[in-house]
Amino acid sequence: MRKLIPLFISSVVLTSAQLLGQTQKTDSIPMVNIQIEVDGTKISISTPDIRKISEKDLDEIVRNITQNAQKFAIRSEKMLNRIHELPDQDLRVVRQSDSLIARLQSVLDSSMSITIKSKNNWKKALDKHFEQFDLQLQNLDRELSQLESIVGVPHSANDAPEITIEMPGFKIQKDSVTIMKFPKSSNRSATAFHFSTGINQLGDNSVLDADLLRSWTFSIGVHGFRRFSPNSPSGLLYGLQYRWTAFGLNTDTRVAVTPTGTEFQIDPNSTATRSRLRSQSLEAPMLFVLSSRRGYTRHLYFGLGVFGGWRFANSTYVRDLTGANNMERNTITKASYHVNPLYAGARAILGFKGFTATASYEFNSYFRSQANLPNMPLMSLTIGVDLDD
Repeated sequence: MRKLIPLFISSVVLTSAQLLGQTQKTDSIPMVNIQIEVDGTKISISTPDIRKISEKDLDEIVRNITQNAQKFAIRSEKMLNRIHELPDQDLRVVRQSDSLIARLQSVLDSSMSITIKSKNNWKKALDKHFEQFDLQLQNLDRELSQLESIVGVPHSANDAPEITIEMPGFKIQKDSVTIMKFPKSSNRSATAFHFSTGINQLGDNSVLDADLLRSWTFSIGVHGFRRFSPNSPSGLLYGLQYRWTAFGLNTDTRVAVTPTGTEFQIDPNSTATRSRLRSQSLEAPMLFVLSSRRGYTRHLYFGLGVFGGWRFANSTYVRDLTGANNMERNTITKASYHVNPLYAGARAILGFKGFTATASYEFNSYFRSQANLPNMPLMSLTIGVDLDD
């Protein structure tokens, strides 16, 4: 007599979503096959649009499939034991027993292949699938009972042990012994390495008359993102970054601190080829981010919020020629220049798959009131990348 290998459930491994061997398309979205492996038995779920599945739905699907699979495995194991108890002296009984085993194996195999074509009603599709499987098992059980009656083998119904699901986490218990655990993924937060570079402007640029292409900034740091709920597309972006800011002045312009404030003086005898005003700062952004996918760098995302920072170093840089105009000299002068050390502003970001465009506007003037200069808020436009983990 052929023996059926019983299906025992001890662990569930949910693999990453995989494309089918031949990519099928529904509304230009590739058909996706999710595989769940139960002790070497692969449960396959095909969906025409993976975007429709939330993390909560996926947890419910795995729980539904595993709970039903375990119940049916216990029932099939009991049926197999009953078949083995049938007498094997009668050739007709042996043939019928072999037939029952073969059909039971076929039913088990077909039950583990699940194709769900509905985009929205996963529960209804799963319930229908397992109802059909339950009906097939009932028919086999009825045939087995009839065979037992013919050969005179008594049978008393014994319901399967109760299976309980506990949340949070995913635990299936049998006779008070935990035989499988599938932790529920939180996946609410992400960390990203940030780098960006772009251009600056102070006010309307009438005072500095800076070259926009030489007035640049860059920042480097770490960004964090936390969703408001496990399945929410929105969340809070925060971080800490180092920022370098420079303004490309005219080559004959020098920055000086005088008793009356900060002045931009013209040197008619200048031989300089570079003249810049520079600052370094530490900055912390805080933005509300709305993303089209979970994980703010996974697809299209937009953010709006505020930022604040501390400028801890200011300097001017002049590169000029000396002697017979054949020797270069670089002069760096460190001073406060009455630059505002603390600042805050508004920021908007627009990104796609980690590539981000950022517009920033500071609320207060770049210079303090002691500089006796017009109100000049710093504005910047940058592009950059956020590489998450």
